Amino acid sequence: MLNEKFAVVDLETAGNNKNKDSIIQLGIVIVQNFKVVETYTTFLSDETELTPFIKELTSIETSMLEDAPRFKDVAHEIAALLDGCIFTAHNVEFDFGFLQSAFRKCGIRYSPNHLLDTVELARIFLPTLERLQLNEIAQSLGLGLSNAHRADEDALATAELLIHLLGKITALNTETQKQLYHLSKALKYNLSDVLFSIIAESEDRQPVDLDHYGSFFMKQAPRMDTHLQPVTVRELYESYVAYSGNEYREEQLRLANEIFEALEQDDNLVVEAYTGVGKTLAFLIAAVSFHSLFGRKVLVSTSRKILQNQILRDELTVLEQAAGLSIGAASLKGKDNYLNLDAFELLLSLEENNTEIVQLKMKLLVWLLETDTGDLAEIHLKGPERSYYRTASIQAGESSNHLFFERALSEAERSAFTVTNHYFLMECLHHLSDVGSIIVDEAHQLKRALEERMRTTFSYQAMKFFIGQIGTAGQDRLLTTYINHNNEMSVYLLEDILKHLNQNIDRIFGAASAGNPEDMRHHIEVSIHHVSIFLGTIRGTQNYQVLYNHMHHYQKMLGSLERGIRTGNYSLETDRNMQKIKVHIHEGDMASLRARAANVTATIMLSGTLEVNESFDHLDYWYGEEYFKTLVIRNEALFRQTKIFVPEDIPVYDVQDDDFIATIVEYIAIYLSETDQKLMVLFSNFELLDKVYEYTEDIQTFEDFVILKQSRATTTEKLLAQFNQLDKCVLLGTSSFNEGINIQTAGTKCLMLTKLPFPVPKESGFKSFYRTDLPEAVFQFRQIAGRIHRRPEEKGLLLLFDKRVLNRRYKDAFLKYFPSENIIQGDGESFKALLRDL
Repeated sequence: MLNEKFAVVDLETAGNNKNKDSIIQLGIVIVQNFKVVETYTTFLSDETELTPFIKELTSIETSMLEDAPRFKDVAHEIAALLDGCIFTAHNVEFDFGFLQSAFRKCGIRYSPNHLLDTVELARIFLPTLERLQLNEIAQSLGLGLSNAHRADEDALATAELLIHLLGKITALNTETQKQLYHLSKALKYNLSDVLFSIIAESEDRQPVDLDHYGSFFMKQAPRMDTHLQPVTVRELYESYVAYSGNEYREEQLRLANEIFEALEQDDNLVVEAYTGVGKTLAFLIAAVSFHSLFGRKVLVSTSRKILQNQILRDELTVLEQAAGLSIGAASLKGKDNYLNLDAFELLLSLEENNTEIVQLKMKLLVWLLETDTGDLAEIHLKGPERSYYRTASIQAGESSNHLFFERALSEAERSAFTVTNHYFLMECLHHLSDVGSIIVDEAHQLKRALEERMRTTFSYQAMKFFIGQIGTAGQDRLLTTYINHNNEMSVYLLEDILKHLNQNIDRIFGAASAGNPEDMRHHIEVSIHHVSIFLGTIRGTQNYQVLYNHMHHYQKMLGSLERGIRTGNYSLETDRNMQKIKVHIHEGDMASLRARAANVTATIMLSGTLEVNESFDHLDYWYGEEYFKTLVIRNEALFRQTKIFVPEDIPVYDVQDDDFIATIVEYIAIYLSETDQKLMVLFSNFELLDKVYEYTEDIQTFEDFVILKQSRATTTEKLLAQFNQLDKCVLLGTSSFNEGINIQTAGTKCLMLTKLPFPVPKESGFKSFYRTDLPEAVFQFRQIAGRIHRRPEEKGLLLLFDKRVLNRRYKDAFLKYFPSENIIQGDGESFKALLRDL
């Protein structure tokens, strides 16, 4: 089969409906024997009136289509080219469906023997990719794709991707190929035929440099090579500057020395250093020098897993190369972040034809041949995948094999320093007893992460899913597997218990919706009693352990939920839909966390935003009564290129006020008509976002722009990728875009914010506002402002529909880095004038 021709097809269409929308461009690349042997491309003129979105997405203009043939004119030529080929596309269902429909309209019956989907192949054989859009994959693999969403270039990139994937599959050891073949029979497309031909036509490939565990293979553990001679902060810094070619900055060296001194003297230190000073390099140099001279280890904590990985993969690698050292740093997270080998063995043993489970098994088989760490973050498990794996991990039991976690812990114990993220900070301190110093990067995020770690969330969908994994006697799930090994007399009792447990989930969340905690407790206690009967019925019977582990975990979940409600340590995330309500159980407090960190002699906190109203008092949640030094490294020019405009004609914030909504829409329209550029607008809630979106549908100005609207179901990553790809668009989003956004546009970057980002108050009182709510709002505000002005040559504009920033006591906390002349208040005409000046 590998010797046959693969027809790699890509279409650009006027819409997504194959029955009424037309193909506007078609690209076909023929691949044979791992090479491109023929190409074909044409524009098509069946439809020439294109929407602004299609024009933006494809860069195809009406003029390109006018002299092109209609599909019927070239249909037989295309059919002849495809004849006998394996039809391949990136998301094959879309391209094949459209093309088959177009052929049908021309009286041509097209039904290839084999279909291949490179999305499916990439999901399995490129397991560490987070996003499977063609342009993302092409960038990751270094494939040529200069103009995404053009059929000719997309088809060629897909062909190159196919060649890469076939080569990778062919290189796998034969035993893994056979496992993948048996699993792939359950998939929708013809991957099993490809795997069969590879196995049949290739020589037997024995596993090399692999360990065998259960029924699968995995890469052997890498060796940590540490060679760290004594080195001073200045020596390390000068080596880095000479190697990297970056400019020598006294502020950066000063920061590294201040951190080193705090580590050396076991001092607490709080540093606010402006974005761009190079904090990461500074604390890495301090930590490495400190370990080389004193042999003492530092635990570095940052705000997100992605930053944790970047520190080790990017910054530290350059530092090692510059200094000619093997520094030996390690990454460490909580145990559940590493693959549980027994859980995977259990997953493999399940006779399950669910596509998502099958693809997960195949993905893990491939990944285990590549990963050094077993860190599940490498494979970005999505919702269903995460649920299936987590369920298997629970079913495998608490005594499962955590080899990868043990490896990570062993590396951390031997390393010069260890990097974690805030969420797992306390867990790492528990395992690494010899750590006396902590460096907290992005420290403004620490409190929120610690609070989240002390919170367990229970949702209707998650609890239903968990019970649903047991199934009924007629479903191929846990209960059926158990019954196959035991007397069926008990099945009616077990099914009745499961029915009552399902009903009680409805009752628990119904009581939550009604705000009745006593009823919630009652239904939880009834469920706990039912689970006890279930466990007692199956305990000690044949093949009971997996089902027992699953239900025992559910019993513990219910116990935690009951305890939190009984003690009042809970909060409700309400919704009109009962099934979307969430119950948060709060376990522990900041005082208990400080007690667990009693062995820490020095904590250095760093961030671009830590000082609020000339004070760091809000950090007492961590330091308590302990003394800490403070250092502020300012850059007076930080926001010199960023202007803040506050409309003076905006009504008081009111989601129900039509005038308020209309004014927001008017300012958006002014910006679009004056600049003809993209714009991001952030809202504090979906209600206001939806109403603004409705208004835009009736205004002509918006017809030439693509409106990207966030919903509760869409991800920020997908919307941001679309926003950065398009030139004329408006993104309407929520506070989920407050951090981590990178606006890619030429000229001035503009962002509109409907309200200062104050959190929903957790406590009442003046003191709580200034110690908790205000700092969190200031941190988010500065993060937003920093995202629209990343480099000195860039200009930024922030339009804020919230006059409180100008007339409340806390205004200086928000505006302290902005020159007074950059704070502008005016009406619509003033805004137009400002835009023209920019």
